[in-house]
Amino acid sequence: MREILKIVIVSFALALYSCGTTPNDEEKRVTITTLEEEYKACIADAQSNNDCKTFTARAICEYNGLTDLKENGIYIEYHKIYDFILKEGSWESLGFAPNQAVMNEVQEMVNEGYAVIAINTKDKHKFTVLIIKGELKKSGKWNANVPSCAAFFPAKSSLEAFINKTINYAWSKPDGIEFFVKR
Repeated sequence: MREILKIVIVSFALALYSCGTTPNDEEKRVTITTLEEEYKACIADAQSNNDCKTFTARAICEYNGLTDLKENGIYIEYHKIYDFILKEGSWESLGFAPNQAVMNEVQEMVNEGYAVIAINTKDKHKFTVLIIKGELKKSGKWNANVPSCAAFFPAKSSLEAFINKTINYAWSKPDGIEFFVKR
């Protein structure tokens, strides 16, 4: 019965996304949990590093009810997100970590319903995570209060995907971590 309810909620949420409607908190929770499960199944079947690379863009879009981050109707791979949003023009930089004022604004904007991502601009692949609704939590590694996120790592990475963990789980240091918001 629970699986049927989950399917109904996800189907409803996907129908709303196609209309450009921002999902509510429950739809976001179900969507990100479902994506994490699908990602883990994809990783289990992955044959190469090229498998499962579109989950980050898909998570950003489906969690926030967006229709961009696609080329020719297909979600872009995680390493293309940075260049894509710079070229696309509707994403705006909020600033860099570990600036506490920036991270406060990041979490406030997500909690208000804006789409916010973090990108490691110093990484050659420009690894990206989705910032999710929640509260800032203290990070000893970053010596700051940091937002929560969802991360989908490359198929052959030793790191596992996660949701509802703070951003310092994705990166041990804040160097080069830039936040972007979709206005």
